[in-house]
Amino acid sequence: MEIVFACSKNKKAKVKAVGKTLNLMTLLVAISKCLVERISEEKGVSLEKAEDIVVDCIKDGMKTIED
Repeated sequence: MEIVFACSKNKKAKVKAVGKTLNLMTLLVAISKCLVERISEEKGVSLEKAEDIVVDCIKDGMKTIED
């Protein structure tokens, strides 16, 4: 069983993850797919465009965390 606990406060996030890396990646993909579908529906864009938005946000977020 894999568990991911995440909380955010004041524009900062903390994540605790327990489980095998490959299984955690599966959860990440499932969450990303859900976000893609919601963005596509809310913004009225294609699934491909929504996927690009999610990927760009992840990349930008990673840069912010590294700085």
